[in-house]
Amino acid sequence: MSAPVDVQAPAAAGAVSPESAPRARGTDISQLVGLHTNGALMILGVYLISNVAFVATTADILVHPWASWLAVALVSVGGVVVSRPHPDPFSSRLTYLVMAIVVVSTVLVAYALPDSGSLGRATWHLGANTWLLWFLILRRRIIRAWITGVLMLLITMAWAELSGRGLVSGLMLASPQVMLLLIATLFGAGLRRSTTRINALAQRSLDAAAAAGAVEAARRIQDQRADELAEVAVPVLTAIATGAALTDDARAEIIRVEAQLRDSVRGRGLAMPAVVAAATRARERGVEVTLLDDRNVPLTGEESMAVVSAVVSALDSVVSGSVTARLLPVGREELATIVSQCSDGESERAVVASEGG
Repeated sequence: MSAPVDVQAPAAAGAVSPESAPRARGTDISQLVGLHTNGALMILGVYLISNVAFVATTADILVHPWASWLAVALVSVGGVVVSRPHPDPFSSRLTYLVMAIVVVSTVLVAYALPDSGSLGRATWHLGANTWLLWFLILRRRIIRAWITGVLMLLITMAWAELSGRGLVSGLMLASPQVMLLLIATLFGAGLRRSTTRINALAQRSLDAAAAAGAVEAARRIQDQRADELAEVAVPVLTAIATGAALTDDARAEIIRVEAQLRDSVRGRGLAMPAVVAAATRARERGVEVTLLDDRNVPLTGEESMAVVSAVVSALDSVVSGSVTARLLPVGREELATIVSQCSDGESERAVVASEGG
């Protein structure tokens, strides 16, 4: 007996359709600016060393140098935190940590600064903290970065007023950092647009690869089905094409092949080896067998076992008459129906319930 043939080419096992294609792993800004690279580590090192150098070279003009040293330690921790590769948006917990570092370090340095005289690089914390806020903005924590920047500005103005330098002096000292935050906001918006385009291109490439894979898999399955069909049908067609008189065995074989092909088209979901074998045995006894698949969705393992058992049992139990087995559309409480009609007119209907029924 020939193997069952499915003349319709289903999707290959493991083939990925464009609709079910995996999503491309998105690129975020931390990847785009290369925070995971050695270059980023070098820049972080320069940042940390520069801040320490500014404190060391201005310690002699400070009223409370220890406060500035503590501030530089906190800012160094913040620099390490914001430069860590991390999916966007940046972690809320780490964001609040950086915000606290900016506010506390600003207060500490303000406490350390003298009330009069030139400050020089003693106000290093303004640029250093703005650098931290830059990264918060780039990593989609824009509002929180701006809130922290405004707090830094207000603390600086309050210190200037209390020290006798005046609010305007404090405003002039910290206002350039606000402009830098504005630049960071615009720059970050441009980077986010770039990452969106990059991610869209990556997903389109993945979809195209999935579609190409699905087409290739379908082609391979189609070739396989064509070979199987040729294996079953060609010998019979060749025998007919010779024009020689057909024997009874040859006619019986033609009828079996025709029934097998019909089952593979009309009853694709039922054309399983055990069912095909039982249908062939029944037809050899003179039973009219009809297999219908109105489901068009693959059965699960448990469903297949239940359907095969019920259909094979019905086919083997009928001596003469007809058997019609039908897979019902998805969503029905019944998975399949099997109607057996004996030659004496007596009929029997069996039902296979669906898993959710």
